[in-house]
Amino acid sequence: MILILAGCAGPDVRHAEVRTVVIQPVYEQAGILEKPFVLIGRLVVNARQQKFSGGIRWHHTGQSDEIYLFSPLGQVVAEILQDQTGVRLATSEPAIYQAQSAEYLTSQVLGWELPLAGLQFWVRGEHFPGTVAEKDLDQRNHVVAIRQDGWNIVYQSYYPEQSTVPALPRLLEFSRQGIKMKLIVDRWEGETGRATGADRKLP
Repeated sequence: MILILAGCAGPDVRHAEVRTVVIQPVYEQAGILEKPFVLIGRLVVNARQQKFSGGIRWHHTGQSDEIYLFSPLGQVVAEILQDQTGVRLATSEPAIYQAQSAEYLTSQVLGWELPLAGLQFWVRGEHFPGTVAEKDLDQRNHVVAIRQDGWNIVYQSYYPEQSTVPALPRLLEFSRQGIKMKLIVDRWEGETGRATGADRKLP
């Protein structure tokens, strides 16, 4: 935990003069707005049943998700694969589990829910377009917080904007009753091929 918090220095999100907007769902855009990315970072989970602290590598495309969770020493703890056929979760036991929902599967196997449907948008500072969302915006129009589907997402810091890459979140927290998560993004790679963040890679 000390290492995680020490590595989070960066541009802070200012909470002064925040305005709130309510956005209605636009169902036909739910798939169109998906953007491919590779995210490498660290994840801390505090849930009623289980806790987790370690690394994360997430490769997201419009058709699939490939997520690896690592122990603090770099070993693979879990591998989550989602595509049009469903979700598969492999653990280090080894054991393989399958279901139609990542939220249900992670809750049953890991003891905490990974809200993958919304998270693919929230990690980029965007709302999931399929349901009603409340967004808090600062003076620079950066998202300070999102409240959606029972989750509260708070953005603590962003990476600086680049010429072809918008400001992307670096440190965010998302929570709801019984669970709180903190995600520190060490590196972003998007559809532009440009990288944001430190050139540090997990095993």
